[in-house]
Amino acid sequence: MLSVYKDEIKDALYPKRGTVDKRYKIVSIEKPKAWSSSEIKKLRKQLQLSQSLFAEALGVSLSTVVSWENKRTIPSPLACRVFDILSRYPDILLEAHVVEIKK
Repeated sequence: MLSVYKDEIKDALYPKRGTVDKRYKIVSIEKPKAWSSSEIKKLRKQLQLSQSLFAEALGVSLSTVVSWENKRTIPSPLACRVFDILSRYPDILLEAHVVEIKK
């Protein structure tokens, strides 16, 4: 019975920002914030992923994640957008079947 209300519950828990108004077709899109190396590391640890699993989940190489966390390179705007989404909706990795937890 709860699944009938799943979308309504998600809308209540995660209010939409930057939505399309169908009458006027106005779109407001926020730019992704720039992520520092410490913020990336903190996000990865909050997700409880090693560097290699984090890299695999994002579809990048381990050396890319290491470079981000060691301030050798900065993440692209696309990567920053993904970080923004993961920080707001950490369960999306489970819901999208990107990661699986085995007991």
